Amino acid sequence: MKEVYFIIPEFDHSITGGTLYDNNLALELKKHFISITEVRVHYKINTILLHKKINKIPKNSSILIDGYLANKIRTRVIRRLNIVIHHPCSMEVSKNQMSNIHLYLSERKAFNTAKSLITVSKTMKKVLSKYLDSYKEICVAYPGIDKRFYKQKIDKHSKNILSVGNVIPRKGYHILIEALQRVSEDWTLTIVGDYEMDREYYDNLKKLIIKNKFQDRIKFKGSMKHAEIIAEIKKSKFFILLTKYEGFGMSIAECAIAGLEIITTDLPVLREVLCNYSVDFVDLGDLDNIGNKINEKLLRSSVDAKNEDIIYNWSHTAKKIKQRL
Repeated sequence: MKEVYFIIPEFDHSITGGTLYDNNLALELKKHFISITEVRVHYKINTILLHKKINKIPKNSSILIDGYLANKIRTRVIRRLNIVIHHPCSMEVSKNQMSNIHLYLSERKAFNTAKSLITVSKTMKKVLSKYLDSYKEICVAYPGIDKRFYKQKIDKHSKNILSVGNVIPRKGYHILIEALQRVSEDWTLTIVGDYEMDREYYDNLKKLIIKNKFQDRIKFKGSMKHAEIIAEIKKSKFFILLTKYEGFGMSIAECAIAGLEIITTDLPVLREVLCNYSVDFVDLGDLDNIGNKINEKLLRSSVDAKNEDIIYNWSHTAKKIKQRL
């Protein structure tokens, strides 16, 4: 039996789409007769400690590592690694320009040196190819979607809007609040996602909510388990997420599969992932259009979202990655 070690970062408070991918992949690989040892490390682990953990892994074993950690590893070590990349960390723009440049260069070096690269969508494969100095095969392994999300009974009379995603700037909640100023219909908004990841951003959102007198309309529910998210889906009219970019867009795909109509950003990856579902794609700069789309969905008396068979499953994901190990 092939022995595989999977190095997974753990975050203090939040559960990200990447974390869910890693956890589910590890479980599914075990079902495919692979011996998996999960090596959990704090997301802020330094290079020396990470190298020590990697060097303890037997030389004849295969190593998977979440791409979040790739920028911390030196060339002599990274040649052993199969990197699972949800999206490059250098896409997360920080206020420190020098830090952004260093992160980009570190990831570029890691991706060029690694044994193999695995990513979550064809769109992200194109993004990663721009980091490479020469051609390198990149495996696309879509995440699976939990079958519990499939074909939920939606409350067509609801006036509640659902948004699922950690409360960080790139998820665009400030844009959504601005767009809601243009909505004439009655509405409420439920936001599911960790709001401790960027406390400054969350506090600024609260100020924006107070400024617009939306305190009784917008609720932050924090992180939720799948069963709890499904309960929110059943109570909602439609889903909206005005994200700046995604590697895949797990929460959007889950809500689409459940049967909610979707409003989201016009991004190549979301057109790829949501091609079989009812989606209104919008430009983040056109607040009037976003407001109009929200009004239109609130006015509709019925929900007729396309609800196709699940095309994303973890068994297929695991089989693709198993071939790379």
